[in-house]
Amino acid sequence: MISDNKISDVENIIGVKFSNKKFLSQALVHKSFSNDNSSNNEILEFLGDRVLGLVLAKKLINLYPNDKEGQLDKKLASLINKKVCAKVIEKYDLLKFISISKGQKKIKTGNVKIFGDLCESLIGAIYIDRGFEVVEKFIFDLWKDQLKQSSEIKIDAKTKLQELSLKLYKELPKYKDLSTSGPAHKPIFKVSVNIKKSKSFIGEGSSKRNAEQKAAQSLLDSLDNE
Repeated sequence: MISDNKISDVENIIGVKFSNKKFLSQALVHKSFSNDNSSNNEILEFLGDRVLGLVLAKKLINLYPNDKEGQLDKKLASLINKKVCAKVIEKYDLLKFISISKGQKKIKTGNVKIFGDLCESLIGAIYIDRGFEVVEKFIFDLWKDQLKQSSEIKIDAKTKLQELSLKLYKELPKYKDLSTSGPAHKPIFKVSVNIKKSKSFIGEGSSKRNAEQKAAQSLLDSLDNE
């Protein structure tokens, strides 16, 4: 169990006072420290992930009432991934309060997932203990900057072309690798793409993905000009 002093410190840091301290204590126990789901934060993380999705989905609908489902879905996905969850919670510097195994502490690259899980488990704990309004405010405070930037999220050319092809023909665009040239340290990839009833369009780039994006954009541009 985490000491009462540490619990109080965490409450002051995150700006939420718990009625039942056991929920906050559980949120701070990583599964590498305890395999018991009743004492680690895995179940709270599961719940917090769903609460976070609901709160931000509701907010995005209010912010972008004219967006289609696909646009809202991509904005939501960009806001609730583990990297963003880790980023928004890092400012609280809570690592010293987390109960974690010695082995996990040595894996520095695992910090993103640890922080991401912690963020979701805190959201789950706050929801259970204090209810929807309090957890909603907590999420909005954490995601303030990300929500401001959400209007800048753009759908890339490959995704646009895929959605268009599925909508019109119920099938995916067809990409074909044409060639790879240039030196090994600076290759040039050439690919083509077409959808049903369209001719093939070619794209070149420093990576296969970049070439596919350019080919997809060329095809989309041709459809816009028809």
